Amino acid sequence: MIFWRTQVAKKKRRKRIIVLAAALAVLAIAVYGYIRIRESSAELAKTAYDIVDVKRASIEVKVKGAGSVEPQNDDSVYAAVAGTVKEVYAEDGDAVSAGDVVVVFENRDLKSERDSLITQINDADASIASLRGTEGSEYIRAAAGGTLRIVYAKKGDSVEAVMDKFGALAVISPDDMLKTVLPLNSAVSQGQRVSVASNGKSVQGTVTGIDAAAGKMTVGFKSGGFVPGNTVTVTAGDAALGEGAIEIANPVYVTGRGGKVSAVYESAGKSVSRGDKLFRLGGDILSDKLYSKIDERERLKEKLAAAEADIMSLTVRAGTDGIISGLSLSRDETVQAGQKLFTVKSGGKVKIDVEIDELDIADITLGQRATAAFDALDGRKITARVAKINPIGVSRNNVTHYTVTLELDEAQGLMLGMSADVEIISRRADNVLCVPVEAIQIINGEKYVALEGDIDKKSGAVIATRKVTTGVSDGVNIEITSGLSEGDRVAVPQVKQSTVNMFGIGGRGAANMGGSPSAPVRS
Repeated sequence: MIFWRTQVAKKKRRKRIIVLAAALAVLAIAVYGYIRIRESSAELAKTAYDIVDVKRASIEVKVKGAGSVEPQNDDSVYAAVAGTVKEVYAEDGDAVSAGDVVVVFENRDLKSERDSLITQINDADASIASLRGTEGSEYIRAAAGGTLRIVYAKKGDSVEAVMDKFGALAVISPDDMLKTVLPLNSAVSQGQRVSVASNGKSVQGTVTGIDAAAGKMTVGFKSGGFVPGNTVTVTAGDAALGEGAIEIANPVYVTGRGGKVSAVYESAGKSVSRGDKLFRLGGDILSDKLYSKIDERERLKEKLAAAEADIMSLTVRAGTDGIISGLSLSRDETVQAGQKLFTVKSGGKVKIDVEIDELDIADITLGQRATAAFDALDGRKITARVAKINPIGVSRNNVTHYTVTLELDEAQGLMLGMSADVEIISRRADNVLCVPVEAIQIINGEKYVALEGDIDKKSGAVIATRKVTTGVSDGVNIEITSGLSEGDRVAVPQVKQSTVNMFGIGGRGAANMGGSPSAPVRS
């Protein structure tokens, strides 16, 4: 019994020793791993540097986007008049040339109208022929009472010649009122009394009209011996309102047709009554009925020309070379005037619309150069320029985008709808000093670089001493505008990435971007 207890006690002691030894081994491994991790972290904390020369180069800042090829000019075709589709000679997607017939419509009402107008013109011609021998009155009389302000016709003048030149033989002022039109003065109001003066004469006038849209005002006044066509000066108190030509306020025009003026009965400035004889005519004086019929025939001819133009528009042609789009008409289909029929997408000059977000749009200006790369053409690049910037943005996902239109320099091999990746050169600096952007250090809000001599090669410590100013950057290189000279050598910090396990063995995928601790400086 005593022996059994002794054996059990020994077994317990051995078990405790084994457990304790295992715990100590785990602790030792953990401590060793911790030390190795600290050593590895210290190694990673060291920064390796590349030494690069300050060189001259060109820097381009590019704004990227995407879009698809579209025609610069879309020629949309609309129905000029209503009609029924008679024939369709093209399909959606067909290539057409300017002048090709695409659709023919039929409109029987138009043809009936044309035939009726032709008949009416023939009847008018017959009436004119029968009236050729009739004579009109030998006198031209006043159409209204008033003052005969202007007399254009003189004895011996051709009535037709005077009418062609002046539009009238004489002008009557029925109320003896004159007017002048001046630029609008904001200090003047409707109905305001003013003074009107010309050649030493002065009368009172009134502002009878104000046209704010046209920026003009009208002043009316009694004749006071003023002559139409002369210039008057208008004032309000001591303020000059402007100058203008004298006109008849409410003119009545005296007209005539045919013959020659054989006598003039009244002169300018005389008072006349309605029906008074003003002129006597001689020569071939044709009747008023004849002139009325001639005028009627001219109106019929104008209507006929319009009807024939409408009939011509029933044959719809392509207005430019290109590709038919949106054509879906079929025979016997009825269309209304103004209805869109199809579009001819020009196959010549093409464009690409690109959406640019609000963070980049401020750098885009008209005329900037760009390139468009086409995956469908094995990455072929075509140059372009910024032709239009739509100032109205569209918000999507809390970001406003603006449409920028690029005109491509060539279209050979391109098809409408092809997609392209676009790069717009928003800023460019040529032949400038530049360094990698990683060389720039920000210290107290100022920019510095470390020169080669600023590196302590034993400790790896670096103190950036050279203050610089910068310009354009493309994200890789940055322009140096002051602080460095060509040929200066600057230190560019590199990022190291490595992995270690707790046993001090480099893990899979270990990398050293920028040099090893034993060689922290590379040039």
